[in-house]
Amino acid sequence: MSYKILVLVSEASKFELDNHSIIPSALYREGHEVHIGDIDTLNVHESVVVCDRVKLSEEFAAGGDFPTMRESYASAEDFDLVWVLAGTHPEAGNASFQLLWLLNQRVPFVNDASALFYLNTKINLGAIVPAENLPVSYVTNDFDFLNALVEGDGDRSWVIKPTNDGCGADVYVVNKTDRNRSALLGSATGNAMSRYGRYGRDIIGMAKRHTAVQEYIPNIRTNEKRVIIAGDVPVSGFLRFHPEHDNRSNATLGARFEALELTPEEDAFVRQLGKRMMDLGIFYSGIDLAFPYVVEVNMVNPGGLSYHQLATGEDKSSEAVNTVLAALRAAGKLK
Repeated sequence: MSYKILVLVSEASKFELDNHSIIPSALYREGHEVHIGDIDTLNVHESVVVCDRVKLSEEFAAGGDFPTMRESYASAEDFDLVWVLAGTHPEAGNASFQLLWLLNQRVPFVNDASALFYLNTKINLGAIVPAENLPVSYVTNDFDFLNALVEGDGDRSWVIKPTNDGCGADVYVVNKTDRNRSALLGSATGNAMSRYGRYGRDIIGMAKRHTAVQEYIPNIRTNEKRVIIAGDVPVSGFLRFHPEHDNRSNATLGARFEALELTPEEDAFVRQLGKRMMDLGIFYSGIDLAFPYVVEVNMVNPGGLSYHQLATGEDKSSEAVNTVLAALRAAGKLK
């Protein structure tokens, strides 16, 4: 069975070996009519959600030129399915998610627009992952609370992360004895006291910023795995390695990676978590697993297919897209 599918990406000059080229190519290879749409061109014209788009006529290759969006302001609604593979531009703010939500009322999404807005964030990780599989976690914009938390237990270290960023940006590990502790915690929560002292709150207004805080898991340096889940099936991924002098294991930052192998216990857990995510409207995601803990869930453009291919030479993209479509059919989201 073939479908007409709109894949929303961010326009670029060249294709890289990532989901923007891999997933549309796999869908095309499997016999579907695939259109690439620029997510930053979503608009509403006479009650119809539109975007700039182009119909695929061949598979994409990494390094190839990004196609010209030949159809301007074409309907984004005349499709069986929409697959969102890019975040919206920060300047677009809530308007982009509201446009995605409107489109999702008319066309099924691989990952529901509401899930992309509310659950693709470190704030709501506990809404996806069972409490027993989460590290001790907090979300706070209160420097005094956070400083007291870190100072109160000299045996614990803590990972500090922005609530809505990725690729290792501004991720720190701190503990009681770290001389940079106060500076890092102040930066993570918006440097409110410093800014109020310099300018006054009456002038600059609210300066506090929320940050996500997780207890540091010691085994994460030796057993952190990115697992790609299609429906409830772990279809791809890779084993992540932390550089000697870095607490971040992001492959995009040059960290080493190898082929993924899951233990039977990990495999069973991932499949159960996949079922839980499908109930929340999430049918394709990447989780960062340091079993028995999940430290992050990524659902817009999760890396995994590309790094598996680089590590093993094996292309798992057809299996991934076919598994997603089968899960959507089983859930009644696709005819």
